[in-house]
Amino acid sequence: AGKKSIENQSFADTKLKVAKTFTKNNCLSVIQIKEVIGLFSFEDGKLEYAKFAYDYCADKKNYYQVGDAFTFSGSVDELNEFLESK
Repeated sequence: AGKKSIENQSFADTKLKVAKTFTKNNCLSVIQIKEVIGLFSFEDGKLEYAKFAYDYCADKKNYYQVGDAFTFSGSVDELNEFLESK
């Protein structure tokens, strides 16, 4: 149900807000987080969500796999820097 709510949002900002609320209320796995990231059209939204979702991830040790959800290597690099700072 949560994924559908996120998917139904037409604006990136609203989509991000709904995704954050959904994530905050549910402990998600890396696979689920990657699925949510796949709902975003723009790389900056994907990255912002990925950083936010880290704190709500059930299997943080596998979080490096979230990088697979990105189109650009720069985003993967930025996510990895973020993870190293955690």
